Amino acid sequence: MLYVSSTILPSCLVVVDRFDEMPRHDVCKQFGAGGTRITSFSRVFTMCGIFCYLCANNNTSDGELALETCRDRLKNRGPNHDAILWYESRVLFYGSVLWHQGVSLCPQPIDTDETVLIFNGDIFQTREDMQESDTRWLLHGIERCADENAVLKLLVSWRGPFSIVFLRKRENRIYFARDAIGRNSLLLGLVADSGDIFISSVGGPFASSVVHELPPNGLYFIDLKRMNEPSCVTLLPWTDDDCTQIEQMFGNALTIQLKNELVIPQQQSTVQQNFNFHQLLTAADASPPEEGPFETLLKCAAVNSTCNQLLSILRKSIQERITNTTPFCKLCVASQSPCAHPKVGILFSGGIDCTILALLADEFVPEPVPIELLNVAFEKVNRANVQRSQIDWNVPDRLTGLSTLEELQRIKPNRKWNFVEINISRHELNEQRKTISNLVFPLRNVLDESLGAALWFASKGVGVKGGEPYTSTSRVLLLGSGADELFGGYTRHKTAFDRTLRLHQEKGLTAHMDDAFLKAYEALEEELNLDWRRLPSRNLARDDRVISDNGVTPRTPYLQEDFIALVRSLKASQRCYHPLGPGIGDKLVLRLCAYKLGLTQASVLRKRALQFGSRIADRKQNATDRSAYLED
Repeated sequence: MLYVSSTILPSCLVVVDRFDEMPRHDVCKQFGAGGTRITSFSRVFTMCGIFCYLCANNNTSDGELALETCRDRLKNRGPNHDAILWYESRVLFYGSVLWHQGVSLCPQPIDTDETVLIFNGDIFQTREDMQESDTRWLLHGIERCADENAVLKLLVSWRGPFSIVFLRKRENRIYFARDAIGRNSLLLGLVADSGDIFISSVGGPFASSVVHELPPNGLYFIDLKRMNEPSCVTLLPWTDDDCTQIEQMFGNALTIQLKNELVIPQQQSTVQQNFNFHQLLTAADASPPEEGPFETLLKCAAVNSTCNQLLSILRKSIQERITNTTPFCKLCVASQSPCAHPKVGILFSGGIDCTILALLADEFVPEPVPIELLNVAFEKVNRANVQRSQIDWNVPDRLTGLSTLEELQRIKPNRKWNFVEINISRHELNEQRKTISNLVFPLRNVLDESLGAALWFASKGVGVKGGEPYTSTSRVLLLGSGADELFGGYTRHKTAFDRTLRLHQEKGLTAHMDDAFLKAYEALEEELNLDWRRLPSRNLARDDRVISDNGVTPRTPYLQEDFIALVRSLKASQRCYHPLGPGIGDKLVLRLCAYKLGLTQASVLRKRALQFGSRIADRKQNATDRSAYLED
């Protein structure tokens, strides 16, 4: 084994000795406002760029060339350290590390007598030695596993977003996986000419290669001694879900190894509430005339209890994602100087999802430290080529964001909210087209282009605060991802409900009105399940690649395992009631949570897609069309 190169910030090494000499409570004290709420200071959470190249014929130059194609983007994900390791001139490992927390940085790749490991992610669970880094804790767990079945069960037990690649030397196998929700990116590339295979956090213009986002359906492995055989990739599925899509993607190259003892049951919530929004709101004695639907529904003990449980678990999720964060901002991480600069930002449109995150985040960020609200706006597409003297930045999300900011200031007057106006001209957008194209790859449609651009500029955080130039210092960005899929926030959810309800009412397909609503909710349930199944391939990996390019870790509190289990245990009739109209009936149970928190204005704001609210997208385009912008 040979390390070809390794770089690390000198300041990180200098400070390790100083940490070792200081009692832990003194370290937290020295960090001042940034350290008072850190619950597990010595753990290391790693946002990384990982890359592995498997040579079918020991041609090392091909692996090095492929790495150079995307190395800059991998380095952007982990700017504090990077290194290369070759294993027997057949397998190239590369890891870059964004140091988040701990007494010392944990370099990657990790090489022991048994294992080579590269890891990207956050593991949010307790263990005996809380001072041990996530990466080494994972390594020790893997090395205790007797076979692939034990490895599969180990990975299923992990809580948090991750992607991982590791070699078990005794078996001569490369294992790789993404968490079952698919929150972190991992791409798989097949090189047609040579039969080589590569696995990477990010992509790019790889020559003669077919690249896919790795479906997060289980643990994959490749026997190095069988690389030249047709079926060289084996999948051990997390569950017994349909694997047709994966089989179509891989063709003959994939073997699915499904055994009864390997099937892991879906996580289920033990909470079962018996209520139905339609029945509660249409009861004869539902509410007095002056009472609104929120007040009526919250009088129901089951509804109120459900909201309390949702808020309790969401609080825990947000706490995990804030307190397990570096006590240094972007400006001060190199010198490791104590600071009160913002360390956590929120992608902020002013809508219900992000506003709930902002309000709950206030509970876990020390009061002297501001929270950044990052609000992005784009110059409107100029189809008439009319010269404008001044660009109007008052896009819908800007207006909503400023309005909701006032509500946050009213509820939390002692919090300093840094509302950052990120204004992007078409010229600036065009300058970054190649960067965004490479990050969005292998996705190529108009929606990917629009959302990729919006998230890239938002996470870069260069804008204006209070009329003065401002650049974000946060290294963690909270996103509302998953809320629309979980709670029924998309127009297509309302369409499925309304279409089915109207069909049964107009054609008399059901004898009673309640039966028509039952059928409408069945259609909605089907649509919610479909959106949930395709969430990893449509949103999460792309967003991870785009945001992490700016040295920022995206974290998604709504996609915490316990929260997902609770929401998905609710029936569609306990999540939405579309007859109340947009801004109330969609995501109704989440709006009730917001109302309980005092967000009386944000709780009734209509859903607006980021690409339209920020004005990045042209409504005349079809979102599913291949993007000419990304093709050029």
